[in-house]
Amino acid sequence: MIMSKKEEFAKIFASGSKMPSTKLLRELSFMEGWDACLKYLGNIPWNEVMNEIANNIETNRSEKLNNSQNE
Repeated sequence: MIMSKKEEFAKIFASGSKMPSTKLLRELSFMEGWDACLKYLGNIPWNEVMNEIANNIETNRSEKLNNSQNE
């Protein structure tokens, strides 16, 4: 039986015998955030999804430009 990454993490946490590494915790946090993002985008109309993505890209570009100018 092939386990998903989340199932592997759950098994590690449930065992109590092995503490997860920071890398595993970061990966799990990313996957949870990614899943939440996809769930949110899956519940809104397609044109709003595209606007959300475009706005995010524009915001990130602006922040990166501002950060590079401040350095």
